[in-house]
Amino acid sequence: MNTATSPSAKKKLEIEVKLRIANREGLPARLKKLGFRELCHRQFEDNWILDSRGKRLLREHCLLRLRHFEGKSFVTFKGPKTASRHFKIREELETEVAEGEKFHQILDRLGFTAVFRYQKYRSIFVRAHPQESKRLIITIDETPIGDYLEIEGSTENIRTISGQLGYRPRDFVTQSYLELYFKNNPRSKQRQMIFQR
Repeated sequence: MNTATSPSAKKKLEIEVKLRIANREGLPARLKKLGFRELCHRQFEDNWILDSRGKRLLREHCLLRLRHFEGKSFVTFKGPKTASRHFKIREELETEVAEGEKFHQILDRLGFTAVFRYQKYRSIFVRAHPQESKRLIITIDETPIGDYLEIEGSTENIRTISGQLGYRPRDFVTQSYLELYFKNNPRSKQRQMIFQR
């Protein structure tokens, strides 16, 4: 195999669920009691989903995203979802880019234009573990269509921590924010989920 042209790195799988939050009050304190520490307190986040003019990524159930968060920019590729009843499981490749706006221009010149934009305020909580596979990340996302928890980790740990927070697998949401937006606004012609100013 020609390793110069065939990356052999093992796929990094993202395993996560969303949970609708009925009441945010007291939630950070509950997470801290469960052993989480706050890594980031309520930061604004702006996201662009990009695709080719022929929507090839959408057709292949993939995603290319440019995110601005905490003064940094990140580009993310997500592969097709793996079949799962309760969890969103898909390959995720993400890296920081030095100049987000310029990189956005580069992608545009390459034919990748914004097909959807969404915003949120995000707080991040983490519970570390010597084994990376047992590490848990929980975010509190305040979005224009409601508040959500995102839990990322192993399926076993997601089930455990969600149960401790009073949720059941039937509460698990596996849709992306793009999918949730159009589920809540099926007739919308807007290609953005942003806060009104």
